[in-house]
Amino acid sequence: MGYKNKYVIILIILIIISGCNKNSSETNVSFSEGGGLTDIEGNTYPSVIIENDNGWSQEWMKVNLKTSTYNDGSPIAQAMSDVTWTNNEDGAWCYYNNDPQFEENYGKLYNWHALTGDTIVTMTFNTKNGDENFYNISVDDYNQSVHGAIKDTIYTDSISCKICPDGWRVPYEEDWIDLIMVLGYANVAGGKMKDTSSLWESPNFGATNESGFSGLPGGIRNGDGSFLYLGQMGRWWCFEEVYEDFVHTRPLMYDAETTLNHYVIEKEGGLSVRLIKIK
Repeated sequence: MGYKNKYVIILIILIIISGCNKNSSETNVSFSEGGGLTDIEGNTYPSVIIENDNGWSQEWMKVNLKTSTYNDGSPIAQAMSDVTWTNNEDGAWCYYNNDPQFEENYGKLYNWHALTGDTIVTMTFNTKNGDENFYNISVDDYNQSVHGAIKDTIYTDSISCKICPDGWRVPYEEDWIDLIMVLGYANVAGGKMKDTSSLWESPNFGATNESGFSGLPGGIRNGDGSFLYLGQMGRWWCFEEVYEDFVHTRPLMYDAETTLNHYVIEKEGGLSVRLIKIK
């Protein structure tokens, strides 16, 4: 066999290997309608299935939770005044600005106590200099404990919560991170998760809703009872405590296509709830 033929064969082999490596490192992501869910009050919620060709998948609610009843049939208290909201150490809900007109688009806002059942994930953080501070944690620090960001993580074994219909749960921080990574990482995932409607204030950077997540800016209620960010921010609970008084959350913003990492809020805060299907 001549040198030219050998080189041609070697070149073909290299092209084949390169093609195989490329295909193995790239995954296609698809989005389809899920089976949805119904809460104990009969409210129905559409869902979206997000999956890739590596076998990973999640099914998320496409709208925010609206129920005012726990899954066992007992009522969740409505807390309207600032004093009632601030001093409530039990489960509570409210409309944004205590105005029922906002429920149709944004659902209800719930404090942390309305969610907690038998399952929590407790995460204790410290910074590289040894000072405990959960505000300075990046995604890289979260995923790479060698950076010294995660001091201790305790996972309990149950998957139930007080507010969740059977077969669904409040997402963990890990669920959000998986979704963000599949959508192309934090710098673009937010745009793919935001609804494109006029409910978001301009400029609503990067919004395509490619994922079908349909995130809407329902605002928040602070622990002191004040309401903020309607039209500018959607913010959802994670089922993970940080120390004793704070909990992980995940926000989307009108002025960014990124997703913000490790936002925490006091347990008395009021946020929207999106559930994820239990596999």
